[in-house]
Amino acid sequence: MNRQEENRILRSVLDVGELILKSGGEVNRVEDTMTRMLMAYGFLRADVFTITSSIVVSVHTERGEILTQTRRIFGYDMNLERVHLANQLAREVCQNPVGAAELEERVVKIETSKVTPFGAMVCLYGITAAVFSVFYGGAYLEAVVAGITGMGICLLLRFLSPYVGNAIVRYAACSAIGGIFLAFVQRIGLPYRIEPALMGNIMLMIPGIPFTNAIREMLAGDTMSGMLRLCESLLRTIALAAGFIGAMSLMGGVVA
Repeated sequence: MNRQEENRILRSVLDVGELILKSGGEVNRVEDTMTRMLMAYGFLRADVFTITSSIVVSVHTERGEILTQTRRIFGYDMNLERVHLANQLAREVCQNPVGAAELEERVVKIETSKVTPFGAMVCLYGITAAVFSVFYGGAYLEAVVAGITGMGICLLLRFLSPYVGNAIVRYAACSAIGGIFLAFVQRIGLPYRIEPALMGNIMLMIPGIPFTNAIREMLAGDTMSGMLRLCESLLRTIALAAGFIGAMSLMGGVVA
């Protein structure tokens, strides 16, 4: 391979790593997948360093050169289907390496793969919040209020995404607005218990996958990445609780 083709392959493998990381994969998976793919293309050595916000990769070529590329990661879009597709592509490439052009085409296909329609996501948010409210002792009315609030939160997250880049601030704002709505519904006289509806929406927005990945990464030896994920998950959880409780306190809807 010439240098141009090697750089194209390196860039495509970096794209695969970015897809896995942004879609909910753990750091160890990213590093292992990228290393296996690069070694399958004949590089003598591949060094991959990944944290939650950056990927750096260096390879040693047969000509004695060292090529390095880095990628800054902005934002996450939880999509385990893309993680599966990227892993499947990596396994196929390791067994039968394809050309640089075909690899680029297949990566783009994964990047543009069909995602869950937004309307379906709104419904799923509502159903999930309603189910959790019942789990925490709610009845039919609590489930309805929790479901409506959950759908509203989904719409707010979509609306605020282009304007509020910080996920912690975005989730705190959405939880505060959700808390105001729950307290307002109670104050206008609707006879429902606010605790189950509140818990349904808190559980809806808790960052479960990032928290789980943080523990897995620390157990696998990626302490720095695990701590970064853990801190982010804890901060988001605190922001959610503060948003809901603070908004209801402000509205006079404190739980009795």
